[in-house]
Amino acid sequence: MDCSFRPPNADYLGFKATPEGIVETTKKAEALGFDAVFLNDHIIVKGPQGMVDSWGNTFDPLTSLGYLAAVTSTIRLGTSVLIVPYRNPVAAAKMLATLDQLSGGRVIVAVGAGWTEVEFDALGVPYGDRGARTNEYLDIWKACWAPDPVSFSGNYLSFEGMYCSPKPVQAPHPPIWVGGSSRPALRRAAKYAQVWQPVPTPLLKMQEARDYLDRQCEAGGRPERPHIRMSFRVNFTGITGAEGTDDEGNRLRGHGSAEQIVEDMNRYVAEADVGSFQINFNGTPSLGQLYEQMDKFVADVKPYLG
Repeated sequence: MDCSFRPPNADYLGFKATPEGIVETTKKAEALGFDAVFLNDHIIVKGPQGMVDSWGNTFDPLTSLGYLAAVTSTIRLGTSVLIVPYRNPVAAAKMLATLDQLSGGRVIVAVGAGWTEVEFDALGVPYGDRGARTNEYLDIWKACWAPDPVSFSGNYLSFEGMYCSPKPVQAPHPPIWVGGSSRPALRRAAKYAQVWQPVPTPLLKMQEARDYLDRQCEAGGRPERPHIRMSFRVNFTGITGAEGTDDEGNRLRGHGSAEQIVEDMNRYVAEADVGSFQINFNGTPSLGQLYEQMDKFVADVKPYLG
């Protein structure tokens, strides 16, 4: 079963993001056979409500992926998720097409509409229409990636007879993945996504979201739903020493021994039609322990999925 990996491009749970960590874990992921790496996206955050500890030091995903394209050769390079309304859509389309050219057609664009209102405010982007803006910006990307000359007429941006090159290597464009399990996100996935990428979700809610996605695909005349790749948090407690329990002492999903993690993941495969996973290793206090978790996952979990 395909599994992708999230390099640590942001501080999280005490782990300090560094250039070395981003680059070396990406190279290791390629060597271990992960099919893609995905970097997350925050531009400016406000503390002290947890955001600074978790996201205050976030390396820009697009710039970082440009560097990673030069030090890898086969692994796919993606964002998960790129907050679409944060950036001018024509400029973003240009950056993504350039990245696809420089990487030899390895780009995946997983997108979201965003959730942190103070970040929108700081960037001067309206928060209330972020969903509508995201949808239109995706259409603008696709227009810019079409053969020149390109034209577009929308609520937020319009242009006619323009030239926007280079075009992406991948035709008609890099695959668009959509993250999130809200109703607007699911409608967006039904319309735009090759892959739906839900965040860690209780099984029943995951099934409900999948069924809603099915209905939206049917209503839009789409014969098959997008492939489901679930973002899944893994913590081998034998490596990190963390207990991996909730406030009531129950073991957290994805935390524990290799056998427990295999069981947790295969439940989503069997009962929610999950076809692949994005792996986020949590609770890892050092780069060395992150390497250990990557090795153990590939040896003791990945072969038993599905």
